[in-house]
Amino acid sequence: MAEFVDLETQDGVRMPWNVIPGTKQEAINVVVLVAAIYTPIKHFPFMPVLPYSPLRCRTCRSILNPFCIVNFASKIWICPFCFQRNHFPPHYASISDDNLPAELFPQYTTVEYETPGEPASLVSPVFLSVVDTCVIEEEIGFLQSAISQAVELLPENSLVGLITFGTFVHVHELGFGLVPKTYVLKGSKRCFQGPVTREDEFLRKEA
Repeated sequence: MAEFVDLETQDGVRMPWNVIPGTKQEAINVVVLVAAIYTPIKHFPFMPVLPYSPLRCRTCRSILNPFCIVNFASKIWICPFCFQRNHFPPHYASISDDNLPAELFPQYTTVEYETPGEPASLVSPVFLSVVDTCVIEEEIGFLQSAISQAVELLPENSLVGLITFGTFVHVHELGFGLVPKTYVLKGSKRCFQGPVTREDEFLRKEA
């Protein structure tokens, strides 16, 4: 139990399991589902701050972290999410088991980056609320109050999104108060990423 409490204190993450099922059969046999509760903008009194840009996977854009597999001889790291093999840039040439960059320290599972030439004030944080509406009316009232309080605590430059789901999934467009716009997706119909993202412009290619 102490291990779970320590991880929550260190990373602001709470999970019902400390191991993810390794096979399809193990996943079927799991009674309590694999899930995670993450606390955004959680205050860490001793947060490590790295004064350089993060190293990203060339396929899924995840960031180099202590859970990556690293081959020091060939200077390659493997992304734990998509298993893409990535080459380290030249300025990582001196890394080794005894000379790790800070983002590979086992205790640095949560860090912040100060990207040179990109002030933090220009980077807007994004908060997406996903709300289950299949609850009693009284709980809906409490939920509305909790969301309103949470929104008031967000930074002024935040980007906020809202998705509600019940019989249907509703993706709400919050930028137009007078003429609200909502995309409705049927739960029994499989939606592919391409048409949805083109319709609502969720993804933007990097320049």
